[in-house]
Amino acid sequence: MIKKFLLLTAIMFQSAVFANYNDIYIANLQYDWINKSELEKEAIVSEVHDIIFENPIEFNKDLKTLFKDRLKDKNHIENYYAASAGYKEYKGHNISAFYYRKMKNIYMYALQDKQDVSKAFYYDALGNLQYVDFIEGEYPEYPYYAIQYKKTGKPISAVYYISKDCQYLFKPNGDFEGVWYKHNLYNTKNKVILKRTTY
Repeated sequence: MIKKFLLLTAIMFQSAVFANYNDIYIANLQYDWINKSELEKEAIVSEVHDIIFENPIEFNKDLKTLFKDRLKDKNHIENYYAASAGYKEYKGHNISAFYYRKMKNIYMYALQDKQDVSKAFYYDALGNLQYVDFIEGEYPEYPYYAIQYKKTGKPISAVYYISKDCQYLFKPNGDFEGVWYKHNLYNTKNKVILKRTTY
C-alpha cells in the first residue's frame, strides 16, 4: 500500500527550494538520466541529497497533536466527490484524487490549503488523515522537495521535484531509490524498477 502510494504522491505538488546555483549539476538539471555517466549520476544524487538531508529526517512524535484538527476531514463527503469529479481546486484548496489501476472510485484524495501551500494532507475515502507532506520552497516554482510522513509521525519518503516529469526519490534515511521520469522509476543502472499509474 505504501509503495503504491509513493508512486502517486511523487507528482502532486509544485514548489521551489534553495539550491546552490553555482553548482553546474543542479543549476540546469533536466531529465537525461539514462545518458549520464556513473560519476555524473553520483554527483547529482549527492548534491540533491545534501539539499534534502541538511538536517536528518526523524520521527515526528508531535504530528497528531500538531494536526489534531485535521485528523478527520470535516468536509470529506464534499471533498471526496469534488476530487472524484476531477476538480483541481475546491473551496480554497488544491485537490487531487488517487485511483487504483482500472478502478473508477478513488481510494484517497489530497488537500492543500491555497493560503498555506507548505503542507498537503492525504485522506482516505472516509475522510481519515493518512499522510502529511511538508513542502519546502516557494510554490509553484521548480525545483522543490517534500518530506512525507504517516499520520503516526513516521517518515515515509523524500522527493526532490525537478519538473512535472522528473523527480528524485529517497528513503527517509537518505538512501537513494531512483529517478522518476513520467511513469517509470529508474535506478542508477537505468533499469525500470517501478511504474506509476497516475502521472
